[in-house]
Amino acid sequence: MKKQPMEGHAIASSHGIVIGQVQKLNVGSPKIPEYVLNAKDVNREQQRLEQARYAALQELNVEYEYLLQLKQQEPVLILDAHRMLLKDPEFIAYPKILIQHEYMNAEWALKQQIENIAATFDRMHDSYLRSKRLDIEQVGERLMRHLLACPFQADIQPHTLPVVVIAQDVSPADMMTLWRSGVAGMICEQGSLNAHAMIMARGIGMPALMGVEMDLASVEDGMLVILDAERDYWKLCPNEDEQRAYQRFMDAFAVVRKGLMRFASKASLSQDKVALPLYANIDCQDELSFAMQVGAESIGLCRTEFVFLHHRREPTEDEQFKHYLQMLQSAVGLEITFRLLDIGGDKPMLFRKISGHDYQADNPNLGLRGVRLLLAAPHILETQLRALLRASQYGKIRVLVPMVTQSEEMEQVHRLMMRCCEDLNIEPVPLGCMIEVPAAVMMADDLASVSDFFAIGSNDLTQYTFAADRGDEEVACYYQDAHPIILNMIERVVKAGHKQGLTVCVCGELAANPDCTQAFLDMGMDALSMSLHSILPIRQCLSQLQRAKD
Repeated sequence: MKKQPMEGHAIASSHGIVIGQVQKLNVGSPKIPEYVLNAKDVNREQQRLEQARYAALQELNVEYEYLLQLKQQEPVLILDAHRMLLKDPEFIAYPKILIQHEYMNAEWALKQQIENIAATFDRMHDSYLRSKRLDIEQVGERLMRHLLACPFQADIQPHTLPVVVIAQDVSPADMMTLWRSGVAGMICEQGSLNAHAMIMARGIGMPALMGVEMDLASVEDGMLVILDAERDYWKLCPNEDEQRAYQRFMDAFAVVRKGLMRFASKASLSQDKVALPLYANIDCQDELSFAMQVGAESIGLCRTEFVFLHHRREPTEDEQFKHYLQMLQSAVGLEITFRLLDIGGDKPMLFRKISGHDYQADNPNLGLRGVRLLLAAPHILETQLRALLRASQYGKIRVLVPMVTQSEEMEQVHRLMMRCCEDLNIEPVPLGCMIEVPAAVMMADDLASVSDFFAIGSNDLTQYTFAADRGDEEVACYYQDAHPIILNMIERVVKAGHKQGLTVCVCGELAANPDCTQAFLDMGMDALSMSLHSILPIRQCLSQLQRAKD
């Protein structure tokens, strides 16, 4: 019997189109045994739990080390959080108590722990903390599968076409395993734009769709599927005409992408020759070569968290200096804007490792993060500033201060930088203010008087303006980064900066939105900084626009 086509739209992760064959990932929920132990078996059962924890951790370590080689910061942080949970003996302390005092078997004891934690998270009012429930469940499920002797395996069957996995949900680590096993694309029922699995898909460059509405029971292995992450579309069982049409589209798309390369050597100019330079957002040294290939005119945002991920402790001044120096040498004359370390209560494991503080905020997005952390732990700030200043002797750099909410914060960082300059006998470098909260927008005039340049972080600015976590699918519809309110706020910052002679750049995802390029051109934005793959399409878009006449 011929299968009826199914199709729909969903949330796309990264760029790419796949015509392939389906393989369902039937993870399901394993049956959890429940039985009473004999007293003599308690120690053995606790050891079995420890052995499962060790095996699960080793499994995660494999994917973590592979991601470190890829130098993808956000996916690394996600897996590191999972690893830290498994490394913490407290994660299985309660199940061990149940084993010892209630004579409960390890699987059932772990189930009680996971359910208790999930219930606690569900009662929390903060959407960010509620979203952490999934991390706990995924780590718990991984541990449970090792207890049951059925760890996750990417059992990908041979197909004549690329394999597209369809599943209800998948953990970030399992997505990594699938990708390394040759899977070309992923379709999931669950997930949102900034779910951890989606971030992983973007990091490894796998086309993926999340939040798909389909009848999984009617999907069979081997079915033909179109996964279009360019147009947020999927279709099962396309007919031959549709397949040919899509193949033509894929061929045309490849030609367009290839044609975009002619813009790599062009200046970022509008049709009427107004300059709007396009900068690159990067995490690590390896991305610099591609930044130059696509003609990035500067590195508008270099995140420095990756430097800290490679160390079990806070990296020394010399270790940081070496890293920044290598980046400047690879940049071959490009100016690099280094953002100071931006972590906090939203990344508690990394926070604790670097700062030495055992800090757990009830609402981490409103807690000790960004410049607040740096000022609370000044040894971290001073070490990083000294390393950056030393590196500035070998190339052009600027320093960007994250999550500023008061002009006094900029003044404190500036005073410390000047002390470092005096001690090192080095000239100061431009010190910029990251505008990413509504308060900073409202006090942009004051902040301009204590800053050398502005960089607007549109992602956080949108989240804080609409009080909507873009990673929480329950409120993701409220996250509207191209809303007129956001554009008005950005224009206000541009005017405040220009009034005092500052350059202003947008660094968030909004910079890569072609629907907003005209607005940025009209308001006199000085530069846009974006992901590497967005530079050429936006440069092409800009070349077709004209600035509105006053």
